[in-house]
Amino acid sequence: MKASPFRTESARVLALCLMACLPALASAAPAPARKARVRKTPVRKDDFEASFAAAVRLYDNLEYERALEQLSRANALTRNTEQEVAVALYQGIVQAELGDRVQSLASFRTALYLQPDAKLPVQVSPKVERDFEEVRQSVLNDLGTSEPSPQPQAQADRPVAQSPGLDSPVVPPPQQPPAFVPSVSEEQPSSPRVLPLAFLGVGAVAGGAAGFFGLQSATNLSFARDAAFYDERVTHLRSAKNQAFVANILFGTASAAALGALATFLIAGSPSAPAPASTGGGSP
Repeated sequence: MKASPFRTESARVLALCLMACLPALASAAPAPARKARVRKTPVRKDDFEASFAAAVRLYDNLEYERALEQLSRANALTRNTEQEVAVALYQGIVQAELGDRVQSLASFRTALYLQPDAKLPVQVSPKVERDFEEVRQSVLNDLGTSEPSPQPQAQADRPVAQSPGLDSPVVPPPQQPPAFVPSVSEEQPSSPRVLPLAFLGVGAVAGGAAGFFGLQSATNLSFARDAAFYDERVTHLRSAKNQAFVANILFGTASAAALGALATFLIAGSPSAPAPASTGGGSP
């Protein structure tokens, strides 16, 4: 039995279609996944120095926000504790200049935990310096340490001698005071006699004033003699009387002051006056 020509042609067409589709199916098959290699960019040695120097330059130019951004980049490139401390200190200073006191204190605390004896790299305001020292004290308290107290200086003028056979040093006795100390009366010159001079001054002033009023009284008396009217004569006589009275009182005051000056001078210079006591000791 022979196959029909139509079936033969259909089989050939189907075979040709299958042969044409095989390469496409082979290329569409999923290929095995390959592990991608991650290429690490090496950090150059000068990356941190360049970023940190740029941050310092921006800080000096008062560009605080850009300086803070550059410090963040430098912080990602640090390789040791010293660099981390330097970045944290500058971050605290810049944040304080920007008015962010909370972040500034946090940056100072980070730096001081890494290095408790760190110093500020630049001169800052007294307020920022006070905040920095307060943070240092807090960090020292947290770490259970305290700043070393200054050691007392040894006395250079009094050496300590070590006695043989003894463990403790022997301190030589203090130097004895001199045998003779001059008294106050010998060291200081004798003070001037003030009281007689005061009396003489009062007497001189009173005598001068008495002479002035005496002359005025004599002048009014002369005017009273030459007055043509009775009222003028009475007025001049009354003035002359009052001025004469004042002149007499002043003359008496001047005389009393002169006597007082003489009396005090004689009393102070008499040999019976007590001598000033000596405050210093003398050798026998």
